[in-house]
Amino acid sequence: MDDYYALLGIPANAAHAELRRAWRRLALRWHPDRAGSAATATFQKIQAAYAVLSDPMSRAAYDRRQNVTVRPARRRAPGVRLERLSGSLAGLLACGIAVRSGGDIIELFVNADEAETGGMVTISMRVPVRTADKRVVDEIFSAWLAVPPGVHDGEILPPSAYLPGMVHRVLFRVRLNAA
Repeated sequence: MDDYYALLGIPANAAHAELRRAWRRLALRWHPDRAGSAATATFQKIQAAYAVLSDPMSRAAYDRRQNVTVRPARRRAPGVRLERLSGSLAGLLACGIAVRSGGDIIELFVNADEAETGGMVTISMRVPVRTADKRVVDEIFSAWLAVPPGVHDGEILPPSAYLPGMVHRVLFRVRLNAA
């Protein structure tokens, strides 16, 4: 399997805008109409890499698969609750502990001690949910996140479960604080 990040020439923690710029540059260069029919295979690889990395859920799954082969297995997150990172999303946003990023990604600012030891985080928020009769209503959702010891900057943490019918599946990106 190709390394999609290397194929697009971007780091694993690249933001969506950087990913899109790299894809556009390579797509223009390798498009078969421009580079000839011999470039078709390369163009298809670039398209496949962009399709996976531009979708937050697919990217998180790809990153998990890559981590198994790239990094040694890490210990599981300890049963310690990271109190500073837990609470309502509105409160975490107000305190600057979390920031809404593009799409359905929320960046969570983790300090060095929290990143080193890991732990559990619970974040409550209101999310749109589609009911059986096709209406969309707001429900309270508690996202349980396992922050593994040694978590890296830019890592995506999906919640342990989602509400059935969630309209947008939120993901959390770790950002390491210098302090």
